[in-house]
Amino acid sequence: MPNSLVFVLPDGRSAAIPALSARLICDRLWDLGITPGASLAAARISDALHTHPRFWRDLAFSQREVSPLLEASKVAPPSWSFGRADPPLELDEPVRANLLATCETLIEDFKHRDDQTKLRALVADLERLRDRLWSAERNT
Repeated sequence: MPNSLVFVLPDGRSAAIPALSARLICDRLWDLGITPGASLAAARISDALHTHPRFWRDLAFSQREVSPLLEASKVAPPSWSFGRADPPLELDEPVRANLLATCETLIEDFKHRDDQTKLRALVADLERLRDRLWSAERNT
């Protein structure tokens, strides 16, 4: 994708982020202030955006930067996602709708529990599945 930065997470997931979205994410990271990892991630993105696109390289983020980066990435509905190359979902509409409703229910339930540190990765996986299910609906 031209004029896109590639964000690479420590687990290998990556996404091509359009420059405008990268600027929004960067601004949101600065807004997060002293959140651990936020300012370093913002500085990486800002530095890249001030470089000519011809010289852009993949931006690899550390584990410490992942949480604020993912939080800042929620500033606008993305047209991209951090993910591995997942095969397309080929589901019947009733099955897809049931899975989507189940994901939404679990995400809401898990977000209201006290043990967020234990559930954060599970919620992220459920949100990724939910997004794939929504995407499968739009592609059919």
